[in-house]
Amino acid sequence: MNTEAERIVYISRVPPHMKPAKVRHLLSPFGEIGRLYLAPEDPAERKSRKKKGGNKGKEFTEGWVEFEDKRVAKRVAAILNGQPMDPKRRSAFHYDLWSLKYLPKFKWHHLTEDIAYQRAIREQKMAFEISNAKRERDFYLKQVGQSKAITAIEERRRKRAEAASEPADEDAAQTAKRLRLFKQREAKPDPMNDDSAPMLSAATLGLIGGKGAAGGALSPENTTGGRDDVKAKKRNKKKSKAEAPVGAAGQM
Repeated sequence: MNTEAERIVYISRVPPHMKPAKVRHLLSPFGEIGRLYLAPEDPAERKSRKKKGGNKGKEFTEGWVEFEDKRVAKRVAAILNGQPMDPKRRSAFHYDLWSLKYLPKFKWHHLTEDIAYQRAIREQKMAFEISNAKRERDFYLKQVGQSKAITAIEERRRKRAEAASEPADEDAAQTAKRLRLFKQREAKPDPMNDDSAPMLSAATLGLIGGKGAAGGALSPENTTGGRDDVKAKKRNKKKSKAEAPVGAAGQM
């Protein structure tokens, strides 16, 4: 068999649920078939269809059929194009039409090269996506590690600060425990220095002076006069102390 012969027919549409074996079965009566290839659908489309509850089987989008004879390939493409795929009315593919085209100057190695090229592109794209995913993962892990390190440093600083403040807090607590509070009475003003201070009653002054309340009780006027005399004596005493050095110097 001449592998470089131009005897390839292109199928532009493959209906759902049709497999390579079914295509070979439908085209074999028209001539001997060599190689056959159906391109699978995009995995993303299949995943989306399965997610929406559609057919879970593997579907194909287009195909290439190699006949053993070039003239047979031309005749099949001319006769079957636009005709029902399966002449049986009960067949699931009876209402699907063939969409065939003979490919002149197209050889099987062109198809294999294109398939290899598409596969290389997919692998390169997948490798690029994996590389990006690894880069993002490494960056995320690095950020997580830095965050943990910063958190650990802050935690150590907080513990050190708490450990340093605990003795001071304990000393303050012990000092607060030792403090004793006593209720103090309010100091009363001195009647000798403060005119607004309350004066003793006449009866109390009489008892202090040794006299009876009736005979020798002091009147408020006498009490006030006595207080004034005491103040005058204090002023004279201070004045004499201030003038004493001056007099001593004059005698010398």
